[in-house]
Amino acid sequence: MKKYFQFIKFAMKEQREYRTNFFASIATMIFNDACFMIIFIIFLWYFTETGLTFGDFLVLCSMSCMWYGIVHWLFCNVSKLPEIIEQGKLDYYLSFPVNPLYFLISKKIWVRDLGDIIFSFTCIAVYAFAYADAPSLIVLLKWIWIVILSSIIVIGIYIIVWSASFWMQKWSKVAELFNSMFVSFSQYPPTIYENKKVVYIFMCLLLFPSLILPYKMVTWTSTLRQRLLLIWFCVLSLLLWIFVFKRWLKRYSSWNLVHQM
Repeated sequence: MKKYFQFIKFAMKEQREYRTNFFASIATMIFNDACFMIIFIIFLWYFTETGLTFGDFLVLCSMSCMWYGIVHWLFCNVSKLPEIIEQGKLDYYLSFPVNPLYFLISKKIWVRDLGDIIFSFTCIAVYAFAYADAPSLIVLLKWIWIVILSSIIVIGIYIIVWSASFWMQKWSKVAELFNSMFVSFSQYPPTIYENKKVVYIFMCLLLFPSLILPYKMVTWTSTLRQRLLLIWFCVLSLLLWIFVFKRWLKRYSSWNLVHQM
């Protein structure tokens, strides 16, 4: 953990060298996220009988922005995993006497997506003070531990899906489609899809542990069963993505051997 904080410190210094670009990139990410909120306001304007409030979209946006920021900022290589495998860049991470998965996900940090983290905290703060029925501090503390667990689940889903590149060439194209679909569906409350059973079942299979369950826990009173279920999903996801990556890593073909031949 100490070394990882050193990585973050070095990345901040490195990318802050170009100050204008550094702050402009963060501001651009915040502006991009704010545009989504405008779309949600328009949605509520046209569809007034959904029973949804702007607070519902604030909670969802706080979660999805946090996931995106963590995956693309703190663990940047997670989003690049298909390309790293397909282009033989994994050789570099295998050349060190450390666990390749831990080294891989912690090596690259892209500070630009810090804007998503900032916007995420802004959204949940507005929700806690303007829409939540419970005390604001309780809502914020509950959101923090829920979003930490759900982020681990999201990272696990990404690594498991991305690791299919060990088996299939050009899987990165499918991975990009999955990423777009995952982010797009996570922007809308699950109640929108409840009347469409097939779509709702698909939503549950894709997003239940990472979005639907955490969303209900933040917006409603969370039960002991829900808390234990989220922790169980988190532990299962953590163990599963470590196992899948380690198992499928055996199918990786070193590009160094290819070049030598």
